[in-house]
This record gives sequence, structure tokens and C-alpha cells, in this order.
Amino acid sequence: MNILEKALRMLEDEPLCDSCLGRQFAFLGYGMENKDRGKAIKDLLAMEGHRLALQRDPEGLKILRILAENGGFRIASEILRKLDQAEGEKRQCFLCGGLFEDLSPLVDKAVKLLSEYEYDTFLVGIRIPAEMEEREDEFRAKHEVEYGESMRNELSRVIGKMIHEITGKKADYMKPEIVILINPFTEEIKIQSNSLYIMGRYRKLVRGIPQSKWLCGRCRGRGCPLCNWTGKKYPESVE
Repeated sequence: MNILEKALRMLEDEPLCDSCLGRQFAFLGYGMENKDRGKAIKDLLAMEGHRLALQRDPEGLKILRILAENGGFRIASEILRKLDQAEGEKRQCFLCGGLFEDLSPLVDKAVKLLSEYEYDTFLVGIRIPAEMEEREDEFRAKHEVEYGESMRNELSRVIGKMIHEITGKKADYMKPEIVILINPFTEEIKIQSNSLYIMGRYRKLVRGIPQSKWLCGRCRGRGCPLCNWTGKKYPESVE
């Protein structure tokens, strides 16, 4: 079964947006996002459906209706209208529920929270409800997906790129200064700022200044006439 045949079978089974269809073939081709892959596949299917429809092959109209209804594909809908054919109602994506249609509000919210921090590098972590992951796992197993990636990976990458474009900050997968934990389905965002450790050294160039603080031997730090109520044996110390 080639790519187009498998993609058509997926769309016939469940409605899929461009991103969720393209994600099933994520490791095929370079330099494009899954959204572009999905649209490219739908473009080719629409062309094939149109060709068959012009030859009065009923399979052509079937393909176009699948694309219009389960693919939410505008071009297929336009072809059906020009052929004076009825089109069904667009259905919501089975895997993401329409999440990938517009991630901008989620990214804007994350960027606003990040504006309260000073940082140079970041990493996006994604939390997805278990039922959503199970749904995709079952779908991939059913259609024997070989070259796909997880929704979690795609969301982390796409949102990370969008944040980079807005802030100019770089993603760091090893030691990020800021970790942004996002649940895109509940729009819950948490910022985890990693600790900053500062190491320094000093040089003691004069005598009479002890390394550590010495408490007064009589009052043990409470203060008395002997220590002039400072609680310390020496007024100054490095510590």
C-alpha cells in the first residue's frame, strides 16, 4: 500500500486535520512540518479524485467527499461545487479535536508568562491527557503506521519554534534555563525556572579578619557588655 492509499484509508476511517494526517508520515521527507505533509497528501488525493470524477468514475467523487468531510479540505469542497455535487459537513479532527488549527493563543499566553523571567534558553514540555495518547496509539496500530511521530513531539517542536520566533530565545534540550510545561488541551501552563549557581573566590590580604563568624565566648551570640552587645568576638569576618 503506497502513501496515498494509506492516507485515504486513514481519512475514510476518521477525520484528520493536515497536521494529524502528516504526522503519520513524519519521518518521510525533510525540511517540512507535518502540516505541510498533510496538505501535500490531500492536494494529490484531490487531484486524483478530480481526474477520476472527470472520467465519470464514481471513485473520484467518493475521494473528494472524504477529503471535504473528513479532511476538512477546502479545495475538495470547491471541486465538488464546480461539479454540482453535494458536499457533507466538515468534521472535527479525531486525534487533536481541532487543536492544531490555531496554536497562537496558547503561544501568546506562554510568551506573556515568560516575560517575567530573564533567560537565554528554554525547553517546551508537553502534557497530554492519557486518553488522547491512547487514542492516537490505537489509531497508529490499526493503520500500521511506520514513519509517524507522537503528538507530544510535534507540539513541543512546533510551539518551541513559535516561541523562538517571538522571543528570539534558543531552545536547549540539555540544560535549559527555563522549562515551559504546557497542557494544550486545558491551556494550563507552568514555568519551571532552573536554579542558578554562582561560584566565586576571594583573597584575604590583611590580618585580623577571621574566616568564619566567631560568637562571643561569654554570651554565645546573645549580646553582652564584653562584646559591646554585638554577640561576636570580632566585629568583622569573611563569612
